[in-house]
Amino acid sequence: MKPIEPAELSGYLDGELERDRVREVEAALADDPSLRADYQALANADTAWKSAADLAAFGPNIRLPPGKALTSSPFAIAGILVLLVVLRITPKLGNVVAWDLLFHAAALAIVLLWVVRMAREVQKNKS
Repeated sequence: MKPIEPAELSGYLDGELERDRVREVEAALADDPSLRADYQALANADTAWKSAADLAAFGPNIRLPPGKALTSSPFAIAGILVLLVVLRITPKLGNVVAWDLLFHAAALAIVLLWVVRMAREVQKNKS
């Protein structure tokens, strides 16, 4: 019988070993207190991880309360789209390299403002 590797203890714990190897692992666990202690520590860690995962799992029916959904007015969306189009067309009107940088900076600013606004809405909805 070859020695029991730590990965095999994990496989035994998860029920992933072949039937013959399961018998060998069980015999080794019965004979070796050190191996039994290693297995028990692994089993305890596995139980702790599974418990933590269960606590962290999200329920399938998480919804915002009615009237609390994140919405943007059609005018705000249209304004952002017009601004982006104008900023994208403007560099073609002049042959200046800085226009491209200006466009990207403006687009980043718009996106960041939008993200901040959504984060504030989520915070308001939580309280």
